[in-house]
Amino acid sequence: MTRKEIFLLLTLAFLQFTVIVDFMVLMPLKPMLTNLWGITPTQFGIAVFAYGFGAFVSSMLCVNKVDGFDRKKVLILIYAGFTIGTFFCGLASNYYLLVTARLVTGLFGGVCGSIIQSIVGDAIPSQRRGQAMGILMMGFALASVVGVPGGLYLAAHYHWYTPFLVLAFICIAVFFSTTFFVPSFTNHLQNYKKQSFNEVITAVLSNPNRRWALLLTVIIMPSHFFIIPFLTDYFTANLKFSYASTVPLVYIVGGCLSALTSPLIGKLSDKIGRFKVLLGLSILSIFPLIGIPNLNTDNKYILLCFTASFFIFSGSRMIIALAHVTSTVEPNIRGAFLIINSSIQQLGTSLASLIGGFIVVQQTDKSLLHYPILGYISVVFIAFSLIVFPKVKALKV
Repeated sequence: MTRKEIFLLLTLAFLQFTVIVDFMVLMPLKPMLTNLWGITPTQFGIAVFAYGFGAFVSSMLCVNKVDGFDRKKVLILIYAGFTIGTFFCGLASNYYLLVTARLVTGLFGGVCGSIIQSIVGDAIPSQRRGQAMGILMMGFALASVVGVPGGLYLAAHYHWYTPFLVLAFICIAVFFSTTFFVPSFTNHLQNYKKQSFNEVITAVLSNPNRRWALLLTVIIMPSHFFIIPFLTDYFTANLKFSYASTVPLVYIVGGCLSALTSPLIGKLSDKIGRFKVLLGLSILSIFPLIGIPNLNTDNKYILLCFTASFFIFSGSRMIIALAHVTSTVEPNIRGAFLIINSSIQQLGTSLASLIGGFIVVQQTDKSLLHYPILGYISVVFIAFSLIVFPKVKALKV
């Protein structure tokens, strides 16, 4: 991989970092919001769902337009809206304003990922795309190492909304960096043909391979996400770990290990085959997905072993799936396809949170009931993903 490609990927990874922090930082704040506003697991599931629903709506609005412009200009415009939405989250004074702010942020933030993926698809050849996605996924790891623990520290020492305000100012710096350092991407315009919404949807979905790719996204995202929204509540209320020290440590350790392993796993998938790596990761993912919701320990090292394996094995499956799905579409409709894929991804994760909110019950002592059910559902989704993945064929380009 060339130095220019690596620099581009690192720039995009940092932009991705801000988007992921915005999405992730709300979930560890659940205990604070419960104490402040008395929200239930169902209400919290709705708050998380609002982001994904906003992403789905904006994706449908943009799907027939995004491939008609320079990808850099689209990214800058969308990111500006995301930055404003993040400010709104920091200014929310009650639960209903927070849900509204999450909806606004999702309208823009949910599309950012698909634009970034489109740029990677345009800039990096298919045979190196697994490694590229591994580098890009470092944004997720960095969000876990720095963003979430930092957000928890700010929330614990100041106010629950402080992480969103600080992140919004960071977004302003990232906005200007993206403006200056990300080049234009216009090669896809050579074969672009303006189409209506129905025509674009038909063009994307008329291909059976792309339908399988979208189905893979529908299945694989919830398989990872079902247990995430209630991790903090379970660790603090059920297992009695410290909110101020142990919870940030979970994200720091898991994020550091993910940062080290993500590029290696992506490169390994390019070398020996994506399905082989996905199969191995899926089998290894079963242990933390079932083990974490059933933990009964006060030993933080045992907790960290389970959570670190969850970050590495389950999270890395997203690298393989993303690289594979990105390789199924031609450049001239890649943006439209990835926006649809991103909308399904966001909707899938948000629906997982919403469903989880209806399954999990919070008792009067704030401990959770029925949490293990979400781990079992995740394993079922993993099995389905292994059935669907071989049906998705990468283009020979």
